[in-house]
Amino acid sequence: MKIRSCLNHVASGLLARFIGRNNDYQGFWTLGVLYSSVRTTPWRVELDLISGDAYPTNKITTNVVVEQSAALRTALSKQNVAWHFLKRATLTVQFNAPVQVGYTGIRGEPFVCIVELESVAGQSATVSFVGRCAAWAPGLFSGRAGYLHPQL
Repeated sequence: MKIRSCLNHVASGLLARFIGRNNDYQGFWTLGVLYSSVRTTPWRVELDLISGDAYPTNKITTNVVVEQSAALRTALSKQNVAWHFLKRATLTVQFNAPVQVGYTGIRGEPFVCIVELESVAGQSATVSFVGRCAAWAPGLFSGRAGYLHPQL
């Protein structure tokens, strides 16, 4: 498979995995918990999946960037793409985004999630998703069995 196709495949898979309802942080939807950790402007989370840096830096974003970086490594190995072949790999979530979202039946404010991958040779892949997300709050959502509150 051509490298650009591989990068698109990996980026799409990483995005789908990240925004999915089964992606949880200590029993609660990761996006909702991330949103609760950035409840001030600019309402943005930026994860550098190569260096492991996260903005803003807090316990939640630090744990999430480690988890997503591991998922990226796994996805790359399945496509036979070496880790050092990537120059840039970012995952950005803009909460409370000024975008229109069709009716989804999900409450919350609009968000935009973008995954960007770039190889050392200059090939790149960018995928995005627009949806709705409500910030996690105690008692508002139920978590998986055994989880009452995430360790914030």
